[in-house]
Amino acid sequence: MTDRSFTDERERLVAEFEAYYGADPLDTSAWESALHAACDRHPRWSSYRCKAMGYTYLTRTCPVHVFRHSPFYFEFNTGRPRTDLGTGGVGGWLKRTPANTALRTSSEAWLHVAGEQGLSSGWAVLDDNHHTVGYEKILRLGLGGLRREAEASRATAATREEKDFLNASIAGLNAMMRIARRFAREAGRLLSEEQDPVIRRRLRRIAMTARRVPAEPAQTFFEALNTILFIFYVMQSIEGNGISVFGHVDRILIPYYRRDIESGRLTEAEARSLIGHFLAISDTRYGMMHAPTWNVGTNGTITLGGCDRDGMPVFNALTRLLIETHRDLKLIDPKINARISRNHPPAYYELLAACAVGGNSLAIFNDDVVISSNQRMGKALEDCRLYVGGGCQENVIEECEVNSRATIYLNLLAVFRLGFFPDSLASFCRANGIQPRPYESCQSYDALHDVFLANLKDVVDAHIRERNRTEGEGWRYNPCPLHSATLGDCLARRRDMMAGGCRYNFGSVSLTGIGTLVDSLFAVKAVCFDAPKVSYADLRRMLETDFKGEDAFRAYLLNRVPKFGQAGDPDLRAFSARVFADVARVTAGMPNTRGGRYEASLFSFRSFTHFGQSTGATPDGRRAGEHLSSGMSPSMQALGSEADLGRLLTALEPLDMTRYPVVAVLDVKLPALSGGMRPAFIVPVLRRFLEAGGSVLQTNCVDQAVLEDARRHPDRHPDLVVRVSGFSSVFVRLSESIQDEIIARTRATI
Repeated sequence: MTDRSFTDERERLVAEFEAYYGADPLDTSAWESALHAACDRHPRWSSYRCKAMGYTYLTRTCPVHVFRHSPFYFEFNTGRPRTDLGTGGVGGWLKRTPANTALRTSSEAWLHVAGEQGLSSGWAVLDDNHHTVGYEKILRLGLGGLRREAEASRATAATREEKDFLNASIAGLNAMMRIARRFAREAGRLLSEEQDPVIRRRLRRIAMTARRVPAEPAQTFFEALNTILFIFYVMQSIEGNGISVFGHVDRILIPYYRRDIESGRLTEAEARSLIGHFLAISDTRYGMMHAPTWNVGTNGTITLGGCDRDGMPVFNALTRLLIETHRDLKLIDPKINARISRNHPPAYYELLAACAVGGNSLAIFNDDVVISSNQRMGKALEDCRLYVGGGCQENVIEECEVNSRATIYLNLLAVFRLGFFPDSLASFCRANGIQPRPYESCQSYDALHDVFLANLKDVVDAHIRERNRTEGEGWRYNPCPLHSATLGDCLARRRDMMAGGCRYNFGSVSLTGIGTLVDSLFAVKAVCFDAPKVSYADLRRMLETDFKGEDAFRAYLLNRVPKFGQAGDPDLRAFSARVFADVARVTAGMPNTRGGRYEASLFSFRSFTHFGQSTGATPDGRRAGEHLSSGMSPSMQALGSEADLGRLLTALEPLDMTRYPVVAVLDVKLPALSGGMRPAFIVPVLRRFLEAGGSVLQTNCVDQAVLEDARRHPDRHPDLVVRVSGFSSVFVRLSESIQDEIIARTRATI
């Protein structure tokens, strides 16, 4: 008797997950107290020794859970709340020692000063999420093989710190293998009580497989899928640090799929069912269809397409199965990050176009730009070809890179307004020794431009100093020797990923509002210098009073001064290229504490809304409190209610997006045409985006009338999914302000 298909099992699986994850989180306070007490008894222990002790304790203490209606084993319960991104549960106990609590408190206090003035927001101490794991290495060697590597490296360790790190890595690997054996025993226990013959067969396979995998290399497609799930969920639970990436799955898993298909061990229908289970766990586990506004689930992503290490395009039967299954099941999480290039066949473009029409959980990565931008930062081409999307769209190179990506979001317009109003960020500037430079004495636009860049550098440098202060303590705050063991170089270097053990260790400050910034700078140039219409003093007064009594001049700014995204004005095209290049130059290149540098980023998540609410009027005609532009997109003031998509993409041509290796995201809302949007309309958009040199494209294919009706009658649209920013969500579960922003987004006419 074969297993039931995922379609047949889905409702039962959802009910089983709801019963388990819908319950109150496990109370782990006694376990955490025991861990802290053990460390207190050994005050001279390094953080690595404490972590090793924690691995062993948690392995013996926390329960495993096998679901009757899932073919996979993966739930190791450390008390993490259902919507946690990796920081909660007893696995993160080391972050909550008195010394680390003090570090976090000081980081939060610094962020609060910046945040209350609408300048920036961020994660305290270090990046608790957005990481990937060496899945391919685990599949090839097994955890036992990694343990042998760690033992060989330990034999030549020179310092106590190196030995402690490697001992902790070995302890973590042993813990993971013991947890797998516990799953085998639990499946065996359930098997002795189970009457359903289909579920008995499933439990028997789990019991047999968990005794071997992931301790040993995966041999089958099922084993490879389960290894990825096991590592993804169990490792972040025991490590107390988030993992966002399921990996470049079609590239990594295709050998297992082909071998099983060719041997007759697997049929396409069985593979499709396994993929359904594999993909749907995130949505179901985290309750995405019933999620509140800010539940972004695992923040999980799968990467598809792209190329292999040799540069050969990846597009295979598994690519198709994964995309079709994700679309047919109407999943929200994990998100699909699809890498595409001009080397891919038309069938791949058509498949992605159909996915874009069928759902709004897709981001398109331009391989030509993203690979080149990473290579520009000194990374080897062969490594750069293996990047994945690390959470939302921020990228990371598989197996050999640890980045601090989505941790600081900076409001470019708050910095721009600092030149007009030097006291606008008084407490932040005072606390960080910054003396703002005013625009008042500038006799030319170029002088004003240079003043803005100088202020921007001061503000960015202050953020980097603070981030370096806390990240420099990351290996004490929460070392991850288990996770490190799966990444290339850490074992050989005998150094934790949080201490710079990886080959590449970059960071970034994510910049918000560059479209609004380009328009504002160009407006100042146009109306105060090139063909003066107002004095600097008058423009400053208008900004200070939010254009009160200046409706006519505001209309001139909105309608007569060219703006980024409108494409036609040659002066603006050159000007926008200058601003994008200068901002990247000023915000990139500074060293971090892990041996890497900071890279430029135009990835803004939701910061463009809340920063806009606290930012005063800007010279492009935007009123105080209105949203800023998102990612690298044009502003609402630039495009109005509709935009010609061709002109919008043409506006990208002068820009060198290889200056932004973290990625630069363009959001486009496509209309649902009469009779439904058809993939044939999307394919030319994808090709034109690549030709124009864009970095990452996000599309929302929605009917404006449907969105407005869903706002008025949410009960009629319970499963309407929209792309919010770096994540997707059910529209009716979003807050009113976010719903308003999505409805108001510029719609691109095709």
